Amino acid sequence: METYELTQKILSFGPSYQVRANGSDQVLWTIKGKLLTATPKLTMVEGTDGGDVAFMKGNFVKTKFDISVAGQGLGALQFPLIALKKSFTLALGDKQFKADGGFLAGTFKCTNAQGEIVLQIAKQLSLKDKFQVSHEPSQIPREVALMAAVAIDQKFFEDHYASVD
Repeated sequence: METYELTQKILSFGPSYQVRANGSDQVLWTIKGKLLTATPKLTMVEGTDGGDVAFMKGNFVKTKFDISVAGQGLGALQFPLIALKKSFTLALGDKQFKADGGFLAGTFKCTNAQGEIVLQIAKQLSLKDKFQVSHEPSQIPREVALMAAVAIDQKFFEDHYASVD
């Protein structure tokens, strides 16, 4: 399993997340959102200002997020419109992975058909939104794993705090 740390920047124009290898200070990728849009639109770039790596667009009610790499659809996250527990379904081609985050959305775990964890996204206690993202690269592409963490933040946590932007 590969593990990354995804942290939302507090002082930025629009949503912005930095991705680091677990325990490292070097920013590997930055995920930047567009300011003042009705639907979430986020782009993942190399380092802090490098070339585009992936793109994610959500719908108005933040129940569906489509992820693409190089203009090709790679996967989609679908959140239930109304649910007691926090959950989502991840579609990758013809494969479907379901994740349950419980009542508080603390940790989401996606398992494969054999019951093995292939993606785990855990929200960490922090002043800013911070997630630990672990994925099995042979089953879940890195871009999908990282964008899934951002989608969780956008869906469950983004509107619950006052913005500093």
